[in-house]
Amino acid sequence: MARIEVDEAVELYVQDIGDGEPIVFVHGWPLSHRMFESQYHHLVDAGFRCIGVDLRGFGESDKPDGDYGYDTFADDLNAVFEALDIDGATLVGFSMGGGVVTRYMGRHDEAHVDRLALLGAASPCLIERPDFPQGLPEGSLDELIQGARLDRPGLNAQIGEMLFHQEQSEELKRYLWTIGMNAAHHATVAAAETFRDADLRDDMASITVPTLVCHGTHDEIVPFDVAAPVLRDGIEDADLVRFEESGHGLTEDETAKLNRELTAFAGGA
Repeated sequence: MARIEVDEAVELYVQDIGDGEPIVFVHGWPLSHRMFESQYHHLVDAGFRCIGVDLRGFGESDKPDGDYGYDTFADDLNAVFEALDIDGATLVGFSMGGGVVTRYMGRHDEAHVDRLALLGAASPCLIERPDFPQGLPEGSLDELIQGARLDRPGLNAQIGEMLFHQEQSEELKRYLWTIGMNAAHHATVAAAETFRDADLRDDMASITVPTLVCHGTHDEIVPFDVAAPVLRDGIEDADLVRFEESGHGLTEDETAKLNRELTAFAGGA
């Protein structure tokens, strides 16, 4: 475990376990690195080094006032790569974390990264635009953001019900609720505004490394057609794997399949 200074008076919490080729994980909203527990044990046993980053405002990282835009998250991630002297990584981003890593690849010219995995990624756009008709209708995420402002416990419970296609235990849902409540209120709201408004198509088009796109076909949060085929077609060297039995939370809905895909993609057996 480590705390890494990424900005003046801002430290991120980073879990760093295992040996071997590095896989760096960036979580979704409003969670933390702990959402990948079902991946860590498998990948460490397969000989990888797993590095889970809590974004500022979330998990056990510092929660300053200020900016929670994708540029800031991407710069923080670059500071982690440099502090840990990581190169040749497989970079994994889930949901909002998929947006973070998309911006990172464009803003930092793919530094330190040899492969990219996008899991249920909220990328490149969520809301429809004149040249992006497959997006969600304008205003679709405003109720979610209002929920984050006024009733974060209720919103996190609602998200827990929407995450999965397979039946999951109430204990898992309560665990994810607890992780979400550990995020700062101001960070939860500001980050949601970030992924609502973002247009990452230029960043997406700049990605040249091999990319794995994994997306649940029953996703109610980032619908499959909004993101998955757009990423497959917009990234030079991308493969799309459909998770036919998954909602948004493919990390738990089809854990074994996802772990196999990540192991093979990152260079394991």
